[in-house]
Amino acid sequence: MQNIKKITFFLGFLLSFASLLSLPRPHDPDELGRVQILKSALAMDTHYLLYLVEDFEGERPWDFYRVDSFLAETQFAASVAKSDAFLEESKLLKESGYPNLQNQTSFLVQSYVENPRLDHWEIRPKEPVLLPLGMPIQGILWVYSEGHHINLSMGLSQKKSKDLYFDLGTLNFVGWRRLEFKITLPKENTRLIQSMSFPISFASFRLKSLASQKKGEFHLYFDNLCFVIDKRTFSYPGAEVNDTWGNKR
Repeated sequence: MQNIKKITFFLGFLLSFASLLSLPRPHDPDELGRVQILKSALAMDTHYLLYLVEDFEGERPWDFYRVDSFLAETQFAASVAKSDAFLEESKLLKESGYPNLQNQTSFLVQSYVENPRLDHWEIRPKEPVLLPLGMPIQGILWVYSEGHHINLSMGLSQKKSKDLYFDLGTLNFVGWRRLEFKITLPKENTRLIQSMSFPISFASFRLKSLASQKKGEFHLYFDNLCFVIDKRTFSYPGAEVNDTWGNKR
């Protein structure tokens, strides 16, 4: 009877965790609850890895790659989310292999909308950020907006493949928000990862102005870009050793 209860409890958490994987999804005001579900799932299934792609503490240089605006600036600013969910997720990251995480700055993006239906921007790290071995299944990003009608997507790159882009939704909210996005890879990309010869890299953020966006200057903040990696595909001798490939720390 005890074993049945444990199995039922475990399956419940996995189903809850699976429900995280849907984006763009309506905003869930219970951000702390979703962080707690993620924490429980990571604790109960060691095949899941929480990988910090970027903490935006100023260690990695970024550039605008494609931009339509005369104003295009980035900097690291002393402005971070202060919600319980952000603090709890930062604690989870420290427990997941990033004990030196500081969370003192975020990534400020400033630009100008001249043609609302046409303007777009692409922001890249100077070098793509290599992900660990495994299948990326979910992304998490903290974003500060001031009600901008601008769409945000994220790009992944892989050798012998076209870049892949995943939609995070429209940033028409005010304040800090925790965005979750599902990562579903095409079969050909999955096969390349499984060959362990062609890992995936984080490549860029893309911003696209909507027709309803007002003309003028705007700014956004990004913080703590993370991926959930499913390592079950790589259950081979030695896979139990912690993989720090692509980890800047």
